[in-house]
Amino acid sequence: MRSGMSSQHSHSVVRHCDHTQVKIHTIAELLLLSGQFRPIRTENTNGVEISVASAKEQINSSLSIVMEIVTDIAKIMTDLKSRWKVLCDMLYRLSDAVTVLIELCYFVTFECLAGNKPETHTGDTALVDKYAASYAGLEIKLSCVQLKRARLDELNATFIMDICSNISKYISVLTENCRGASERASDTATRDQFKLGIKSVTCAAGSLIASIKSYKSDRTPQHHTRVVTFCEPVLAASHALVCLATEEEFVDKGCDLNEDELEIQKSIFGPCMNIVSGCVQICKTLRDFTHDCNNNYYLHKAKSCQTSVVRSTSQLKHSLQKHLRLEFHTHGSSSLKDNRFTSVPNSEETDSPDGPRESSPFERKSPQSSDGQQRELSPFSRNSPLEMPRDISPFRSSPQPLESYENNTVQPGRNDLSPRSTVASSDLSFANTSVSR
Repeated sequence: MRSGMSSQHSHSVVRHCDHTQVKIHTIAELLLLSGQFRPIRTENTNGVEISVASAKEQINSSLSIVMEIVTDIAKIMTDLKSRWKVLCDMLYRLSDAVTVLIELCYFVTFECLAGNKPETHTGDTALVDKYAASYAGLEIKLSCVQLKRARLDELNATFIMDICSNISKYISVLTENCRGASERASDTATRDQFKLGIKSVTCAAGSLIASIKSYKSDRTPQHHTRVVTFCEPVLAASHALVCLATEEEFVDKGCDLNEDELEIQKSIFGPCMNIVSGCVQICKTLRDFTHDCNNNYYLHKAKSCQTSVVRSTSQLKHSLQKHLRLEFHTHGSSSLKDNRFTSVPNSEETDSPDGPRESSPFERKSPQSSDGQQRELSPFSRNSPLEMPRDISPFRSSPQPLESYENNTVQPGRNDLSPRSTVASSDLSFANTSVSR
């Protein structure tokens, strides 16, 4: 009989499960379930080299990664007590891979169905990019909840700096998205409202950063309480600004599809949503299993979730091939060995722990960009803090120091380095995270 996990380890696994579940569910709500079809501009679709052809390669890679992670989670759940850190890292990476998959599937579907329609170009005149603002608000909220829920022994220098970097980046994204509305809104009152909202967010972030710096220099319960307290104004201010920015008058109206185009959209979004559902279910299953490690029901349920994800992956590839004429090569699932993500030639070898393997999908080379540099598949090009070397500063690629908040100014960052989640499901409601559409 398997013995239970320690409360600290199980709490960590549960937090990661909740984080992954909330993030991918919210991304799916914003893109797949919104009922609106508009162009999106993200880190995965903004590159000068991105096209339907190059997106196809990245969709194929992200599908392989998702299948491999889900397969590995189902395999090592029986050894949860000793490999909980590996599972936390897998969940962390799963949320990234599913985010990439959803965004790229949405991108290629839009380009093929609506890219040449005249109304699609009206998005260039919209004051706010709805998805970018909503996603920035989600990341800010997740980061603040991590600070609130982190144990004292988890608030090390790397963790804190990662949190600050992520908050810094996405407040920059949010305020830059709202700047157009603050300058070109139809009436003076609305322009002033946006300006005050931007100032409120940056001031709240400055107060939070100041409290974090105080805690870094003097790690006392009093300073930790300040950090938790000043998370609340950032959450409130950013949520209010996102709600204002995503009102219908400020965002792109989207484009209409005819019946045939709607059927194609459903045939692609349907399997994509099924993949999301399978990943959400395996997160729930793993979370429940941490509290009842002797119940084999959850092991069988995890296998069912894995089978569902694999089946939905095949359906998604078939739909992309049939309707968008994207050709794919089949990749096998992986098995886990030595705490590394690996892949094997085909699914029949997944149960053989000693068979020949390729390198990790997280180490494979990305498609070459037009300037000869490699483009990361991951949406954020980041390492998990569970494996982050101590000598690597999370600000190594970030253009602004923490002190930039003291003047209430923010500069757009390039890399997202958000840390591992410490989110609790009770702290995040989908109603608040998914802004009005």
